[in-house]
Amino acid sequence: MDLKIRTALTCDIPHLAYIWLEATGGVIEALYEGAIPGRQTNEIVEHVFSRSGTTTCFSNAIIAEEGGAVVGGLHAYPEADEAHDPCDPLVGEDRLSVAKPFSELHPTGNYYIVAVAMYPQARNKGIAKQLLQRAELNAKSLGFEQISLHVFEQNSVAHSLYLRLGYQEEGRRCVVAHPRIRYDGDILLMTKSL
Repeated sequence: MDLKIRTALTCDIPHLAYIWLEATGGVIEALYEGAIPGRQTNEIVEHVFSRSGTTTCFSNAIIAEEGGAVVGGLHAYPEADEAHDPCDPLVGEDRLSVAKPFSELHPTGNYYIVAVAMYPQARNKGIAKQLLQRAELNAKSLGFEQISLHVFEQNSVAHSLYLRLGYQEEGRRCVVAHPRIRYDGDILLMTKSL
């Protein structure tokens, strides 16, 4: 396996949109679908990743390449950086209810993994584990002692991976029902000491 993990570039923005859409179980679709008339949700999310100087900027992501092809990635940043983000004009108050469990379980003062996902052909190869380990190294290099993420409890593959890597449940909230959200049950906040 010729695996390379690198910082995301502008050419990776379409892949980052896929990663967000895949990892968030429909939450991103619920927030952004139809926010720009005539645009597909993935195109809208690509726009979000092109905003420099924000936590959603592509520069806060890492990409996994195998044989020169992007096979997955991870989006993470220091949680405190969110305080400098401008309001997202594409997400109206009427859409924010789906994000309520995430805001209620909001991690503070640590390095936050927003999303990690692989393309189907790259799953179950240990690449997600390597992306998570790289994020942990990035967090340590910035002086963080803890890293956090959210996961749908029903996403058993991801949940099991995080447990195997030493993440522990810190809290849980009920998923807000929405036609675009692919899970019900609980959303979990998980943390790991570095």
